[in-house]
Amino acid sequence: MHCEHLKPEFGQGWSIALFRGPLRELIYSLKYQAGLWALRDIRRLAKTALGLEEYVSGSVLVPVPLHPRKLRERGYNQSDLIVRELVELFPECSRNEVLRRALDTVSQTQFNRSERVRNLKNAFSLRQNRAIDPAQRYIIVDDVFTTGSTVNACAAALRRSGARQIDVLTVGHG
Repeated sequence: MHCEHLKPEFGQGWSIALFRGPLRELIYSLKYQAGLWALRDIRRLAKTALGLEEYVSGSVLVPVPLHPRKLRERGYNQSDLIVRELVELFPECSRNEVLRRALDTVSQTQFNRSERVRNLKNAFSLRQNRAIDPAQRYIIVDDVFTTGSTVNACAAALRRSGARQIDVLTVGHG
């Protein structure tokens, strides 16, 4: 059996909490039930996460983009809403929707790591009329780090566009 391991395109990764119990319910509510109230609790978690402010300070937060079809269906991008909360909480970082989702990929929830990697190959690219500053630190922000395939595909797109310092931040891990 051939197993594809994640070859990280990013440097550090940081998750605010384990993706279990109440946090799992929070993120599911936000993602699948239009539970925008969950952002208040995610913000509270971020505010009390020791070292998070230092981790994001001075960086550009990049939300994982949704495909336009998915965005229409859901009505919002939960990763972007999380980024907006973080920028409000930590004004020394900024937000930039520099990436776009070029491919409408199928949901990854039932996939294993190698299927996820294959599903996301070339799914992300730089938005038109956006430029990458190689001196800038970019942090890709997503709701959950499962296998790392999504954030890694985003990091690869940033790297192809000239970014040198790319890290990751997720609310949940696991």
